[in-house]
Amino acid sequence: MIRKIITFTLVLLTSVIYSESERSKVSLQRGPGSDVLYFDFGETAPSSYHGVERLQEPKLEDLHLGFLEPTPGYYQGPDGGEVYQWAKNHYQWKRADGSVYTEWANGTFKLDFPTGTGFVSAPSSCNGCLPTIIWNYPDLTKVTKYWMAHRKEYDYIRQKPISFENYLLVSETKFGKPRLEFGNYVFYGSEKWSEYLRVFGDNFKMKPFLSFLKSEFQLENRGKIPVLLFDKYEEIKDYIGADIPGGSEEGGFGSRDSITLCCGEKMPQPTGVLEFDSDALRRIHFGTFYHEAVHNLEQVSCLKIQTETGKFPQTDILDPWFEEGLANYVEAKFYERKQFHIYNDAEKLIRENKVPKSFKLLLDAKYKDLLPYSIGPLLIKHIHETYGKEAIISYQKDTCIGVSPLLALQNATGVSPDKILKDSLSSFEKDKDTILRNGKKLQLAGFSTMNSKFPNEYKNFLDKGFSLPESAMDIKSYTDIPSLQKIFPANVEIYSGKLEGDFLGPNSSYFYLWKKGNYRWYGDSFEANVFPGNQILFRGSNFTLIEWEDGKKQYISPKGDSVIFFNLESKSYLDINGKQVTP
Repeated sequence: MIRKIITFTLVLLTSVIYSESERSKVSLQRGPGSDVLYFDFGETAPSSYHGVERLQEPKLEDLHLGFLEPTPGYYQGPDGGEVYQWAKNHYQWKRADGSVYTEWANGTFKLDFPTGTGFVSAPSSCNGCLPTIIWNYPDLTKVTKYWMAHRKEYDYIRQKPISFENYLLVSETKFGKPRLEFGNYVFYGSEKWSEYLRVFGDNFKMKPFLSFLKSEFQLENRGKIPVLLFDKYEEIKDYIGADIPGGSEEGGFGSRDSITLCCGEKMPQPTGVLEFDSDALRRIHFGTFYHEAVHNLEQVSCLKIQTETGKFPQTDILDPWFEEGLANYVEAKFYERKQFHIYNDAEKLIRENKVPKSFKLLLDAKYKDLLPYSIGPLLIKHIHETYGKEAIISYQKDTCIGVSPLLALQNATGVSPDKILKDSLSSFEKDKDTILRNGKKLQLAGFSTMNSKFPNEYKNFLDKGFSLPESAMDIKSYTDIPSLQKIFPANVEIYSGKLEGDFLGPNSSYFYLWKKGNYRWYGDSFEANVFPGNQILFRGSNFTLIEWEDGKKQYISPKGDSVIFFNLESKSYLDINGKQVTP
């Protein structure tokens, strides 16, 4: 019995050895005598653009085997390793260094090492595009080299989605060295952004912002977040490959791997005049950064959800009402100027009957009339306040893995999306008057305060107003008409001719300066216009005062009659028809 077993074993071993020796040997396609190339991608993923540029990048022609026929079966590789072919250009090669090379008929190939390091090359689906390249590492980090068709160049992205990391590795040759690192945000830009970056940290409430997004909506990004600052709108448009709503002013784009902002050429530049420079910085719309940062956080969190579930939708869910609505809703919480613009734009859309009547029509409208930026935040606010943060989290998770917005919103709230839209607009109608009534204060929050040359007299006017008779006929002396020249002249010298825009005024009043030098003080019940040459026109709730530079004054009463003082002694009375009369 023992002899038989030994004999059988020898026969089996001999047949295996014979089988191995009889296997056809397959050479590299680039030539039977070509050297087998071996690769080393390092033990950890590089964290800089310079590092990924130095990574070895196998090509299909480096590894492709030249089979004589597409017969399935085992073969011997050029290094003696085992090869198994399933079909033409679809095979696996167990290489001598322990790596495993697999190739598919569509041109995709990968190279895996026992350590967990690997490499994948997948051909692009678009005409003229180059392959997508991925280096994988044992700690689940990967570097993706992705072809940007509109720029005809590669981007390198470092990814560790389970850890909320997905960020662009920035070429310092192209964008320069970082100009500012603030928390996880790394800024790249020209000198034109110097003033913006100098005060950025004082205007961006980073800790409460990130804490709110994480606690309320489970949105997070633990990786670096490059912020690319472009000087001209055409530059950012070419980089992104699309127009940006508001981009030519202060727009931006929050993507999964970076944030881009425009436009450096419109950023304030230092003049050396402290008060003027401080005012210019207060006028920067720092709220744009909150908006784009929300986009980045939402997309990185979405990638984490997709990676954990293994569900990557073949087509993107189009729900701009949510994406822009959430970004504007959060921006308004941290940058109060935004709240007025949301409500003002929404009120205008409703008044013009441009708001879709159903949730599906809202989806179909996409970005028409910029609906997502004003109606979107109303929906987010209503859902957040009525159904809680869990509803927002549920909707975001569902749509990330491909659930339709209609079904996702129904699942998140338990009511129909049409009712959500209707109730959101109803809530807006209840809240809008308060917001719009305080609109000017919200719009100018944080702006510089313009000062009168006669602060005490101006404050006294704001406190007490003017006490004037109902009829101009009751004005008897020059001093019965207040001196506008002693109240309303303002300290505009450092701004005149260089700036046009709004200012705050003392005690809830407001101020507007024109570039030509004329300006206006105004409040809820008055406006005082100061023209070049210091002619001042004051309008109260139902009367008018005019004072000229040479001291001439006129009072037009609530009744419509008026009196003009040409000087201290000379005066003329006019009735409501403008005819001269004697009182």
